[in-house]
Amino acid sequence: MKTSLYLCLAFGLLISLARTEKFKFTNYRLISLLPESPVHVQLISEWEENPDFDIWTRIKSVQERVTVLLSPNAFLKYSLLFKLFNIPYSIVEQDIQSRIDEQDRSMALTKNQKNIVGKFARYSEIMSYIDNLAIENPSIVSTYVAGTTYEDRNLKVAIIKTPSSTKKVWIDCGIHAREWMTPATCIWIINKLVKGYHNFEPEVVNLLNYYEFHIMPLQNPDGYEYSHTTYRLWRKNRRPIRGNCIGVDLNRNYGYKWFTGGSSNQPCSDIYAGPSADSEAETQAVESYINKYKGDWDTFLTIHTYGQWWFTSWGYTEADPPHYDDLKEKAKIATDAIKSVNGTVFTYGSSAQILYIASGGSDDWAVGDAGIKYSFCLELRPGQTGIDSNYGFTLPEDRAPMVGEETYAGIVALVKSLMP
Repeated sequence: MKTSLYLCLAFGLLISLARTEKFKFTNYRLISLLPESPVHVQLISEWEENPDFDIWTRIKSVQERVTVLLSPNAFLKYSLLFKLFNIPYSIVEQDIQSRIDEQDRSMALTKNQKNIVGKFARYSEIMSYIDNLAIENPSIVSTYVAGTTYEDRNLKVAIIKTPSSTKKVWIDCGIHAREWMTPATCIWIINKLVKGYHNFEPEVVNLLNYYEFHIMPLQNPDGYEYSHTTYRLWRKNRRPIRGNCIGVDLNRNYGYKWFTGGSSNQPCSDIYAGPSADSEAETQAVESYINKYKGDWDTFLTIHTYGQWWFTSWGYTEADPPHYDDLKEKAKIATDAIKSVNGTVFTYGSSAQILYIASGGSDDWAVGDAGIKYSFCLELRPGQTGIDSNYGFTLPEDRAPMVGEETYAGIVALVKSLMP
């Protein structure tokens, strides 16, 4: 009897371990497509709705490369379609797991370091970091929980301000789970502002004497944790939808012009827009927080990776956004500042004009519903081609300081340009 009981317990333990074992992307290929006609672009856009066609870079236009990750079975399927429709393709990376392993090795080098600045920190570490900053710097740092997720994690905002701060700046990171470089960048920005103020750096002191910075390092903590523990390349949140389909693409869920293009109504799709506009707790939390201070925001910045773009609205239409010339002027100031740090070149302009239509984005909502003129979406390094492009979302951790520093420079230049 005891033997049977032990066997049952052991079997249950094995099943539990199997469920939590990290998924291996062995022999998953990173493919570069080169659409040569509008038909090719349309086909790739349609395939993006399929769960087995994981587009890593935004679809642009004819003669502009698109990168997609394919499992071994998906590669057999789509390589036939590429040939059938005469879509040129090349293999960028034969085995993306090797890049993930390299990223893991880079993180292992800093595993025992307590300071999370410049690291791919976990949810609990990020929350503790923000809380400790507020305890250690009560005169300029406070925290606010804007909401909670399906898995009951906090959507925490770090608020950095002085008694004379009046207008507000919003920055969020980590809306897509697999984009680990973005929470690290938000933490880098928080650290630079707090340290700069205490070191009496004139630039930072002047900024904080006028602006409050409200920074949410993790807009999708459930998905982010899942990408660390189980499935490295997870994108959506973790709310069960239907059957085995889990998660909503939070950057297709915002209510302004929701589901008018570039999103999917298929729950298993990576670009699933949700059952309705603003259906997700994370979306609702951000919208409620922004609306709480409506009229006080000078800029709304949502940080993604990758591609090296600084996007203005709109995403839902190719029409020019309001004040487009002014938006481009400000984007140029920011991208020039980024380039001055490491030579990194960003392209700027309307996301729908430069790439393709995608509705339900937070940056469109910030303009259309919240009335924030200077709303931008940043896509950090690497670029779609050139240095480190074959890493995509798996960029090693040791690149984080470089990315953080140049992004900070761009944001500071933008915010300074908005001051009276």
